[in-house]
Amino acid sequence: MPRIKTFYDELGVERDASSRQIKHAFKEIAKVLHPDKNPDKQEWAHEQMSRMNFIVQTLLSSKTRKEYDELVEKYEREPDVARPRRAPREQYAIEREYALVTVEIMTLSGKFSNCRLRMAIGAMIGGIAAIIYLLSTYFPPVMRMMEDVPMTYAFSYFFALIGGMMIVFGMSDYFGRGQYTRRIRELEERQTYLRKRMFEALVSY
Repeated sequence: MPRIKTFYDELGVERDASSRQIKHAFKEIAKVLHPDKNPDKQEWAHEQMSRMNFIVQTLLSSKTRKEYDELVEKYEREPDVARPRRAPREQYAIEREYALVTVEIMTLSGKFSNCRLRMAIGAMIGGIAAIIYLLSTYFPPVMRMMEDVPMTYAFSYFFALIGGMMIVFGMSDYFGRGQYTRRIRELEERQTYLRKRMFEALVSY
């Protein structure tokens, strides 16, 4: 049965390599391919490092590593299966969409996971601003002290507004978390499809 040249071969590790071994191999390759090491071939170096980053990210995730290993096994088991040969422009379009989908997933995940923190910070900022305003308005010792601090009321209003806005945005994200979850699931499915298409163009004999 023919063996395919795989990501493992490009890293110089065995197919059962551990995450530690994969990271070590990548660091050694980066010492050679990094753009800083190739000042006369910057564009080439960026392309090579982008490819190696994709390879390492694939192999360090148990999910994507399983997807890739299954594709390699398929092509080695069925060597006559036709594999796509794409024009560079088409491959670039796939890689670009994959990158955009990945960024959107990260953005939505951040909104989903940070909404409670945003509300808490907003409440803290708004609360402190409200306390400063109340003390400087109704507590004589503080009133006298604040007379020497210009723009006290303006700052308290400003920070109260900022805190309120953070609470509103946090609540919006919190109540929209179901929508975010559905969208993230859709994007992950698209990401998986694009990733497999990228794998198909990268495996070779």
